[in-house]
Formats: sequence, C-alpha cells, structure tokens
Amino acid sequence: MAYHGKYSSPTELLHDENLSHHEKVEMLTQWRDDKKALIRASEDGMQGDDRSEFLRKIKDGLISLRNGSASR
Repeated sequence: MAYHGKYSSPTELLHDENLSHHEKVEMLTQWRDDKKALIRASEDGMQGDDRSEFLRKIKDGLISLRNGSASR
C-alpha cells in the first residue's frame, strides 16, 4: 500500500509529479481494490468504514489517467 499514509485523497496522488503515469495507475488501482474489500467486509458485518464516495473519487482518477487528462 504505497499510497497509505502518504496521500489524503486520490486527487493529491494524481498531482504528485514525482510519480509516473504507470505508478499512479498502479497505486490508484490498489487503493480502489482495498476500498472495495473494506466495503465488502462492512457489508458482511465486519467493522469497516463505508467510503463509497471516496471509492468514486479513486475511480474518477483512474478514468482521467486512462483518458490522459490527469497530471503526469
């Protein structure tokens, strides 16, 4: 979880000019997958923080990277 503790939002990660396009995609993909797992766990009765809005922001960041509209 290279993003963990370093970025407070997907937008912050997208604007990090020290990361390559590929690194941004990898980190956002991992962040998305982690959030999905957390949401699934909370739906299964385990404690978890439902962050569907945050998950949407991650997905939006991935879309912008795929479309070439995010900072590189």
